[in-house]
Amino acid sequence: MTENHILDSATDRKNFGANTMQANIEIRHLRYFAALARELHFGRAADIIGISQAPYSQQIKQLEDRLGTRLFERTTRRVSLTEAGAKFLEYCDDILATLDEGVSHARAASSEEGGRLRVGAIRIAASYILPSVLRAFRRKYPAVIVEVFGMTTGLQLRKMEAGELDIALIRPASVPGSFKAELICEEGLCAALHKDHPLCQKTKLELADLDQQPMVLFKDTVGTDYSIALRAAIRKHDVSPNIIGEFTDTIGGVCLVGSGAGIAVLPESTRSSISQDVVYREINVPEVTAKLVMVRPDHSAGRKFDDFAALVTQACASTELWRAPPTPLDDINL
Repeated sequence: MTENHILDSATDRKNFGANTMQANIEIRHLRYFAALARELHFGRAADIIGISQAPYSQQIKQLEDRLGTRLFERTTRRVSLTEAGAKFLEYCDDILATLDEGVSHARAASSEEGGRLRVGAIRIAASYILPSVLRAFRRKYPAVIVEVFGMTTGLQLRKMEAGELDIALIRPASVPGSFKAELICEEGLCAALHKDHPLCQKTKLELADLDQQPMVLFKDTVGTDYSIALRAAIRKHDVSPNIIGEFTDTIGGVCLVGSGAGIAVLPESTRSSISQDVVYREINVPEVTAKLVMVRPDHSAGRKFDDFAALVTQACASTELWRAPPTPLDDINL
């Protein structure tokens, strides 16, 4: 087999890998070759591999014989790669890197570092918190398959009870006794208004501005903590909005506002929900915030679950990405 024939037949790495195995080339041959290609010195390469120079030289010669071409030029003073050797090194590096990655994943999959992690998340968590958490988690647990499910608070709790979720990121709600809930962050509130609403002319609203205004609220049955607190604050301050509709998630609230149904008071992160008919204003609702809670089994489910939870807590302690600036008045068509 000529040198040119070797180069022409190895046109892609997949076929090349198959051809090398058919030629009885073993993984040790590839590692020996790669060491010499890097060092270009038989003595140093043999030391790296951990064998004496004579059998090392024999293994390199055996590889060349099986390939049918010289990979190195040898003189009394120097060793250099031939053109075929330089090309072979490109493919050899890919094969060894793929093999090492496969070994790592196989070992991880058979240990605590493998398996599956099922995470439920409301929109703020899925949008602002989980992306960075997942990047960090994949670096530590490359073999773990993480499934993320965007769900409302109520649905996540039902899935947790059914054993279909491992971790839930929700608004505060009544949590079954077999789980523990940890407050991981909280955010302020904003008012969502239709772009034609007269209150859009104000840069900041007070709770009193809602008096006698058409308004939509979270359904009581959802049990969202800030929604319950908002209703209590409205009663405490003798504000009487005209409640004309309810919704079960923030997207539903934005949809109702965009239709002109009324004003909604929503978590500040809702500002990132873009609707051509909806604008957002800061609103002062004393002592009311929207909290985010992480729910887990009340016992440790394993190291990877604990590490994932720790990454979530760290991300929440450092992020304020959802704190979008208020919509400038100049951007609104009044």
